[in-house]
Amino acid sequence: MKRSCFCSFIFLLLTCVALSAQAEDLAKYYSKANNKKAADLKSALYSIIHSHTNIGYDGLLEAYHESDVRADGKLRDWYSNATNFVIGGPAENHSYKKEGDGYNREHLVPQSWFGSGEMKSDLVQVVPTDGYVNNRRSNYPLGENTGDTWKSANDYCKLGACTVSGYSGQCFEPNDEMKGDIARVYFYVLACYENLHPNWNGGQASQVFDGKKYPGLKDWALKMFLRWAKLDPVDDVERARNEVVYKWQKNRNPFVDYPSLCEYVWGDSVSYAFDVTQPHGQSDVEIPDTPINPDNPDDPEDPDNPDNPDNPDNPENPDAQSGTIEVNSYKWTSTTHPTYGAGYTTTANGLEIAYYKGQGTVTPVDVSKYGDLRFYDKSVLVISGAEITKVVFHASGKINDIDIDGQTYSFSNGELTWTGTANPFIAVSGGQSRIQSIEVYVKQTDGIKSVYEPSAARYFMDVMGHQLGSNLPRRPGMYLIRQGYRTSKILVK
Repeated sequence: MKRSCFCSFIFLLLTCVALSAQAEDLAKYYSKANNKKAADLKSALYSIIHSHTNIGYDGLLEAYHESDVRADGKLRDWYSNATNFVIGGPAENHSYKKEGDGYNREHLVPQSWFGSGEMKSDLVQVVPTDGYVNNRRSNYPLGENTGDTWKSANDYCKLGACTVSGYSGQCFEPNDEMKGDIARVYFYVLACYENLHPNWNGGQASQVFDGKKYPGLKDWALKMFLRWAKLDPVDDVERARNEVVYKWQKNRNPFVDYPSLCEYVWGDSVSYAFDVTQPHGQSDVEIPDTPINPDNPDDPEDPDNPDNPDNPDNPENPDAQSGTIEVNSYKWTSTTHPTYGAGYTTTANGLEIAYYKGQGTVTPVDVSKYGDLRFYDKSVLVISGAEITKVVFHASGKINDIDIDGQTYSFSNGELTWTGTANPFIAVSGGQSRIQSIEVYVKQTDGIKSVYEPSAARYFMDVMGHQLGSNLPRRPGMYLIRQGYRTSKILVK
């Protein structure tokens, strides 16, 4: 018995030593990212992982023998749980008429979006999937839907109209058990190909990527992937695949090595410096005397942001109301926006309504001149002051399509309707439309608070959002504090 205990102790000791050595190796590998934040952190990751070995398109099939093997030795299929493919067997690149006929190489970021180059054969983002399901995915954006168009076997994957606020087109939804893996692939792509993704506009890329170096993704997609990463955290299968990637390509997916890294680049930790010596990037900051962090803009004590701590650039007016705005019933004042140029603005129902020249060639004119809003080609309409959930345009004459958050909307019987969530709401004209009135719906109206308003009682959560109780946790780590609608963050050492 004593010998058994001694052996167990030695095993535990060796395990701890191995983990410590691995942590030191990662800290060294990612040293350029140490103490970086947000966009600078993303660029530092690019400098670390971009240069890697291109194993070639055929090399992917060889790598799958190590990177995507189930416990029973069969292929780990990212899009189907109804297949039992022998890796490298007859099913490899086999023709298909139904699910289960064969598997092939799937670009999680569709190749039609980025073209050619080394990303075509990047083992991180090119994964084995059932050929038929892959074909049904086509080059649609990833998202969430009800499967109204199609479902794979066992409802494992779905195709249909996207239900994520901000995008309503067709999308492909992977299974819940793969969502975190795929989200971290997209984060990897944003970092590894920072020099390329701002130029991606092929296929439906512009519905997902924002054309900017940072953040890189449209708001709806970024929020969704951050949520997926939390709901499906890193597991041993994903870690093992990352080691195979490193063996073949000599680079790593940092978002697998550091599960909370995405929050430091894009999420709720962007104001904190990333510490590569800690498994979750916890920065070495002092614990405040009070559980509420006074430096956090979500703090109700913060005088710099009293209106809307969750969105300081677009404060909410508590008097904002839903209602129909007859555009010729208000006085419009000429104004200039630093980005959109010359325009006019007014206040109605507690909301600020403004329209600007944007990239158009025609300067907006005062509504009083014509009695309606002449929404010229490529001009921009902005409605702010509350969280807006629905907007209906009523035309008085000429009509053209209107672009809202990358989606094109058309008039029908003189009306154009958008639903979603936005503050501010921004619309871009595809051609002159004459607007007589605008129905605007805000989330809360007439000063009535939602019956679902959370209690003002304070409670603590871990970084994954799991409630831990009302007492300050004793275990060292980063924690969130929720009080009413406000969330703060502290580090317990």
